[in-house]
Amino acid sequence: MDSDLRFNEDGNIKIMQLTDLHYTNDDEADHKTVALMRQALKDEKPDFVIVTGDMVYGEHNLEFLPKVFAPLIESGCPWSFVFGNHDSEWGHSRTELLEAGMKMKGCMASHDSSSIDGVGNHIIEIKDKNNKTKWAVFAIDSGDYNPMEQVGGYACVTRNQINWYQNKIYELKDKYGDFSALAFQHIAVPEHLDVFKYEKCYGIKREGCGCPRVNSGLFYAMLEAGHTKGLFVGHDHANDYYGNLFGITLGYGRAGGYGTYGAPDHMKGARIFILNENNTESFETYVYLENGDVIKEPWGYVPLCRRDEG
Repeated sequence: MDSDLRFNEDGNIKIMQLTDLHYTNDDEADHKTVALMRQALKDEKPDFVIVTGDMVYGEHNLEFLPKVFAPLIESGCPWSFVFGNHDSEWGHSRTELLEAGMKMKGCMASHDSSSIDGVGNHIIEIKDKNNKTKWAVFAIDSGDYNPMEQVGGYACVTRNQINWYQNKIYELKDKYGDFSALAFQHIAVPEHLDVFKYEKCYGIKREGCGCPRVNSGLFYAMLEAGHTKGLFVGHDHANDYYGNLFGITLGYGRAGGYGTYGAPDHMKGARIFILNENNTESFETYVYLENGDVIKEPWGYVPLCRRDEG
């Protein structure tokens, strides 16, 4: 498997984000999830798929990994994944799951460095016809639960992961100059709350933001390094909103798993991204729904308060 992606002849590349598939019991709900994945792949024909965590859950996590990834393997489409908080909560470890996934057909996941926290942090570059990277996809392991008893709650991306991210941005800048990055992880950052509070957002917000209780500074590091145009997550199954905060789009994918919670009238689906080799300033995104519909003009939320209101 090539370690890079390529733009199509029209200069575009289509990326599908799947998230929170929660293959748990190998039952009817899980089979329905896999059927949705197959239909979404057939209808949208993505060039690359990123799965943003909570693919499997429970003591049979390693056994169920090829089952939940079967539609991706069969499609022939390149794909990758990052871990959520539930993937290795029971059963086999993240390292065992990553090693198993990397052996599957079409999988582009890897582990960029053993010296940083998390498992499966990696980058996939998207090159134009001149072999120049115009976009880069960053896959980040956002962990599971905060190990500090006095804090608790969900984990956050750690300092050495943040340093890794910035250093990779600087390396790509030195090598290619003009390029942009789109980052994916499972757990939201606290700024996913801020963007909904202060900026106009689009999509659906049906639950709170399950972000860490402390801010480790990933978003600030993205601003400082430049080039990052978006950070998209999963984790909160009834959210799919996005908004722009200081030039970076913060958003959610659309949860796709039937064997887990969700709002009663909140259909399962996927999020789609269109990137262009000649436009590194912005990207197109929309939601694919289980009934085959797409939402390209989502509901808009006005900011909850002005920034000077605190």
